[in-house]
Amino acid sequence: MMDIILNTGSTVYQGAIIKGGNKFTPGYTREAAFCNINPKDFEALGKPWFVRLTNQYGDSVVVRAHKSDTQQVGEVFVRRGIWANVVVTTETESTGSPRYKNLPIKIEKCEGPVLEPEALMRHYYVEGKKSDDYNATKYLDKKSGQKVTEHS
Repeated sequence: MMDIILNTGSTVYQGAIIKGGNKFTPGYTREAAFCNINPKDFEALGKPWFVRLTNQYGDSVVVRAHKSDTQQVGEVFVRRGIWANVVVTTETESTGSPRYKNLPIKIEKCEGPVLEPEALMRHYYVEGKKSDDYNATKYLDKKSGQKVTEHS
């Protein structure tokens, strides 16, 4: 596991998919569910096909890994969307906007899979579970503020 900085943003192609109402398509998953990683970090992670991104609260998501010379060492880029939103925190630092840039997270090589949009939303947002752990799921109980583990 490696400490790294997450930056998110949009692409023209991603925007065209969203504007066309195709957010729940394989094309959108291909465009948005991956992480650009600097070649040195990519090597340090063991040349992964998939990576798990985890924020300070334990929220995590699996995305495809992509080695990219456009990334700085110690930083990754994920398209803004439902996969990135799992790990983007609600902290606004008094700006009124979530922390889409310069967010410290952890990254690690994993086996996958990348969940399709509907499965990710159902699993994480509707069921209140992490998308990366199907056997023992930890999540933050909204009433008590404590992390809870459920065993399937």
